[in-house]
Amino acid sequence: MGSRLVAVAILLSITASVTAAHADDVIPGHTVSRPVDGAIQILAFTAGLTAKLIPARDRQPWDEEVFGADMRVRDNFSRRAAHISDGLLGLSLAAPVVYLTGRTIDDVDGDRLLLYGQSMAINVALASVAKQLVQRPRPYTYSQKQSVRAYAKAQGTDAYLSFYSGHAAATFGAATTGAYLLGTSNASPALKSFAWGAGFGVAAMTASLRVRAGKHFYSDVLVGSLVGMTVGYVVPALHADDKPYVPSGQQVALMGGSILAGILVARLIPLGDRDSAERLDGVNLSIAPTVTETSMGLGLAGGW
Repeated sequence: MGSRLVAVAILLSITASVTAAHADDVIPGHTVSRPVDGAIQILAFTAGLTAKLIPARDRQPWDEEVFGADMRVRDNFSRRAAHISDGLLGLSLAAPVVYLTGRTIDDVDGDRLLLYGQSMAINVALASVAKQLVQRPRPYTYSQKQSVRAYAKAQGTDAYLSFYSGHAAATFGAATTGAYLLGTSNASPALKSFAWGAGFGVAAMTASLRVRAGKHFYSDVLVGSLVGMTVGYVVPALHADDKPYVPSGQQVALMGGSILAGILVARLIPLGDRDSAERLDGVNLSIAPTVTETSMGLGLAGGW
């Protein structure tokens, strides 16, 4: 295709160590069992990989959509929007790893990364299972343009994995878990506000651009966002000794405002002809479980 391929692997959590954290170095108000939580993460990765074994059905377009608004984005297509959303996905996943750890990773940082990785693994597993079970045609499969139809054919099975958006689930899940875990730390108010603001703003941009790219319908990104946020909050909340962390009213308002701003910015980004099949050199990433001899995590892979 005239492009040089690259592989980028970002391990979001390290679960090689199964030793209990020291009593004086834990997430405040929360208990993490590394053997148990490590096992849950392994099960989530296994479920995500096993979902790929679900056989493909007949690839037929849907006559109707459950939500009428989805009809308006049928035949959307933009490589530029897809590339930008892929880059934002990488940024969203990497940001919590950076602000949840310091220069060195101690026990409490390791526990935070373990819960973050668990949240991401469960989100990826749920999205993978849903995609393989529903097998919804992506919006661009409805395009009548020959170049876009050729693109859809080249994508194979992936062209029929629209519901629900893994990008939306992953980015909103990362923003939620990251902000939650940061909220339980002694981080500065400014950093906590950044997590609740920028994290959700970037997630909203990512989800909106997936629609403009023709990768997903409105309902795909809406469901993905809600599932991502739910899993992103529930995973760390279930580890609370008493009451889970609850964001302040100001943080919730900041989150809501950032989501609206992210949607607006995504809609204002110039993409040219929405159905254009132009090729734009840029980052093209996908998320998938990654396993090595000593660690597990979520990997980003793609090309420039």
